[in-house]
Amino acid sequence: MWEELNRRKSVVYTHPLSPDCCRNLVPDVPTGAIEYATDTTRTMAGLLLSGTAARYPEIRWIFSHGGGTTPFLLSRLQREEQEMKEREKRLPKGLMYELAKFYYDTAQANHAGALAALTKIAPSSQILFGSDYPFRTGAEVVKGLGAYFSSRDLHSVERDNALRLMPHLKNA
Repeated sequence: MWEELNRRKSVVYTHPLSPDCCRNLVPDVPTGAIEYATDTTRTMAGLLLSGTAARYPEIRWIFSHGGGTTPFLLSRLQREEQEMKEREKRLPKGLMYELAKFYYDTAQANHAGALAALTKIAPSSQILFGSDYPFRTGAEVVKGLGAYFSSRDLHSVERDNALRLMPHLKNA
């Protein structure tokens, strides 16, 4: 499957779920409040640390929610990368190289804390508008993005980055 997606230079959008292992772990805390972001991180860590992302460089990945908890767990992933380098080279260009290639949507990651962490691992050219509607409104996301990004970067996040990734949508 990876070979075919790579050959086609596919855009693969991921959205998390709550794995069966992690439902109802904390009473009165909805599973989606924590586990969705964590599930995104599990997916990213699996693709990175298995070497899949590096072996199939033409797949263009989009991760929901600003990459989940990945920006916050960066030092842990870097440590895993360091230990892995001693055994085998699954990330020949490095973890940060791969993270900077991924795309990230802004659904539920439209506030200064999440955006500051995200822009430490990826340039604004890799950030895409996402609202997570109906759980968040577009107006809420726009307000958060406008408070963080310059007008030039904001226009790129809201439209241009997606069109660069999917140029066939330009006239849609």
